[in-house]
Amino acid sequence: MAKAVVQLESQDRIEVLANQRLSVNGCHELRELILVFKSSHGDDWKAWPFPQGQSHSEILLRQFLLEQRGEWNPPYTHEEICHCRAVPTREVEKAIIMGAHTPQKVSRWTSASTACGTCRPDVEKMISYFLSSGTLSGKEPVSK
Repeated sequence: MAKAVVQLESQDRIEVLANQRLSVNGCHELRELILVFKSSHGDDWKAWPFPQGQSHSEILLRQFLLEQRGEWNPPYTHEEICHCRAVPTREVEKAIIMGAHTPQKVSRWTSASTACGTCRPDVEKMISYFLSSGTLSGKEPVSK
């Protein structure tokens, strides 16, 4: 099994405890999404389908499930995505999770791809991956 924690800075956190139960800390939306999945699909989070939506909670849960299944493979993994503006990849990931779902929004929120533009294709691939990765493993996503 892959890493046991998915966290958005200090805001939202999904973690596997020693007894294989989930610990969820964060906003109301994330906690509610976990409750909906538990009531719809049972307590065994390993059998849950991927959420289909594009809210930050659905993206985080999808990332968590994919990581646990060893299927989380984002298209860009270097520490820095934009060398002209020295923008860390993690900042672009955070912006996408929080709602920057177009290259223009990512640029406005992070300044990535605002100089030479060489990183723009990588930013576009990241946006696409974070918003659609729940369908890449062949399992049908579900909405909440």
